Amino acid sequence: MGTDKIFFIIAILGYGVTAAYSVRLWRNRFRHDLLPWGAIPLIAFAAHTLALILRGFSLSSCPIHNLFEACMFIGWTLSLGSAIALFFSKLRFLTTFLSPLLFLLGLFSLIPALDQPRVVPLPQWVSLHATFAFLAYGAYGIASSTAAMYLIQHRGLKKKQLPALTRILPPVQRIRAFAYGMLLTGTLFLTIGLCVGIRGHYQETGIWIGGDIKIFWALALWVYFSLLLTIQRWAHLRGPAMAWCILCGFIFIMLTFWATSFLSPTHRNRPAKPVQEERIFIPMERNEEVIRI
Repeated sequence: MGTDKIFFIIAILGYGVTAAYSVRLWRNRFRHDLLPWGAIPLIAFAAHTLALILRGFSLSSCPIHNLFEACMFIGWTLSLGSAIALFFSKLRFLTTFLSPLLFLLGLFSLIPALDQPRVVPLPQWVSLHATFAFLAYGAYGIASSTAAMYLIQHRGLKKKQLPALTRILPPVQRIRAFAYGMLLTGTLFLTIGLCVGIRGHYQETGIWIGGDIKIFWALALWVYFSLLLTIQRWAHLRGPAMAWCILCGFIFIMLTFWATSFLSPTHRNRPAKPVQEERIFIPMERNEEVIRI
């Protein structure tokens, strides 16, 4: 086991401890503050960052070569948002929504079959394409957690429940504005990632899109979230309906990202084929056997 994976496991343990404390906060109706435990997600983020850096140094490139590294990168983006939220009193409890997701994503990424070495070297443009795409997925994850905060806050205000939670969370208008900002950020990142990826795909294959399911999947995501931004801006789709649309969009990403990566001929990491010896017989005076590899 490499040093990078050891630090990543430390980060996952930190996310697990934070998730367990988050459950306790939920059961106590948020009567306690997260601040005493705020050092744990910060330590987990630092270990996660170090694991990502060590992985990149070991590969001499951006760690985006397989599904394990994709999970690590997306999780790091979510952890970054969680760490930043700790320094704002009204956004601090965003960590309680992100920590269970980070813990489950980390456990999933530890499946040995996901961490397979890349056989074919990746072109240089792939690092830029994957970086912006993973940043976009992380921004959508933060937006979905914010949408969950909005739904809970809206429900508490409507039914006059969870007075402690509604007191420590920001007003619904600020939550809605923050979710819109993260949604816009994610869509901008995804736009750049798609432009770089489609252009690079054309340079490599001579085909702009072809029949790659991963490209169609990413384009469908871009259309979906772009429509959400447009509808919210011009048709005034707000409130719980918008929050549910954001939440469902990210759930769709988490459920289909792995399958589309596996089915895509350009994103799937094929295992190396073992070298086989080919025995041929060349007629010679002594009928010698020649082995060609």
